[in-house]
Formats: sequence, structure tokens, C-alpha cells
Amino acid sequence: MVEPTGPQPGTPVGAPGGNPAENPINTLSGILSGTLAIVLAAGRSSRTAPAHKLLAPDATGTPMLARTLDAVTASMAARILVLLPPNQPDLAALVAPYVQRDSRVGTRVVVRAPMGLSQSLHAGVRAARAEQARCLLVCLGDMPLVPPTLLNALITAQLSTNAPATAPDCDGRPGNPVAWSDTCYDRLLETRGDKGGRDLLRALGPAVRLIAAPMAALQDFDTPERLAAYALLGHLPPGQAPPHPGGVDRDAKPSNN
Repeated sequence: MVEPTGPQPGTPVGAPGGNPAENPINTLSGILSGTLAIVLAAGRSSRTAPAHKLLAPDATGTPMLARTLDAVTASMAARILVLLPPNQPDLAALVAPYVQRDSRVGTRVVVRAPMGLSQSLHAGVRAARAEQARCLLVCLGDMPLVPPTLLNALITAQLSTNAPATAPDCDGRPGNPVAWSDTCYDRLLETRGDKGGRDLLRALGPAVRLIAAPMAALQDFDTPERLAAYALLGHLPPGQAPPHPGGVDRDAKPSNN
């Protein structure tokens, strides 16, 4: 169960008129039609409790979720849906300015978010279906260093090849974010509990298209130690990411997003 705000589903994404399926990549004013990006921000943030990781500031005072949204809204996604937890007014207030200034952005409260990550993923898939999106880009709120160029590369590659999924190449394995084809929607709706699409990616094996990505951009920040590293952002030289203890282990990305 979700509670929507912002643009409502029912209209083909990115296309006032015309069938996006007639043109595999239909770019309208820098927007890729047939694409929906969701930002998973409904998790409990239990690893960093009592602090909420998505509200944690960097050295400039910018909350983590704001950095993530800055990148996603700078992408070519036709629609953007931020999935929020119930009873988190601070997160809702952070997202509200994005909804007001960008007509592509909407929010939904995932009422059953405490049941696990799958509930947010289901909400995103159902929104993609309602909006007739052929590509669903799943972004994680706690990965604020992913640049718009990578997001664009993922959705462009997915639409161009119609691979079941497209993901960053992490030493030969798919990382996050992931761009999913609509052919995977049924199987994504089969996920249960605190799981996302990782099992499906494994099942798809070599059918998943991997694209090159800067490893430093694929860091997540979901522990107290990682929040301390995030707090350094803004004091580091341009292009330099904070160190990740033991390297960047994207495949071990926790499901608690």
C-alpha cells in the first residue's frame, strides 16, 4: 500500500502523445521517454540508529538524500519517484522542494516499508507498470556519489539493447544502481521480505548487461563509520571520494535501504 504525491501514474512516461514503444529511444528535451527512476528511501536505517543515514550531512551541510536526488534529477529519466517510509516527516520535508521545482518528481509513502525492501521495490514496479515505463532505474538513497552520467548510461544502454537488466560492472558482477527491463517486472514482484533484485540478477547471469563505472562512485554509506566518511565530503579535493574500509564491496550491499 502506498500513498502518492506529485505526478500520478496512468500517462506514458516522458510522452505527451505518441507511443514510446514506436521509438526505442525517444529523447524529448533531454529526457528519455519510457523511463522511470525510483529512489529507495523507505528503509529503517537501523545500522546508523538513532541517526538516520539519509539525513546525515556532508561537510557542506548537504544531507545524503539531497545529494542523491541532485544526481537523479540531473539525469534523463522521464519520471522520478521517491519512495518514503511512514512517520518520517523530516525525509518528506527534504524531498518536498524537489517535487515543487521539478514536474518529473513525485513521492510515495510505502506504508508496509517495515516489512522489508521488497515492499518498496514492489511499489516502484507497480508505478512503472501504471506509467507504461519500459525501463525502471532503481537507485539507492544511500549511494550519493553516483553521477548523472552513469545513470544516463544505464538507462540508455538498457533501452538500446533491451537487456533484461543493465548494471555497473563491479569486477564482473552487477552492482547498483540497476536499470530493469519491463520484461522483469513480474519476477521483481515475486521478491519477498528484506530483498531487492539481487537474486534475480544472479539468475539472469550473463544476460545482464554490464557497463564500465568509476568504482569510487559506487560507494554506499550505511554504517556509523561510513557516515563519518560521508561527513568529509566537501573538504576533499574535487573528484576524490572518501576511503572505503576494505575496498568497495558492492555485491554485499545490505538490503536495508
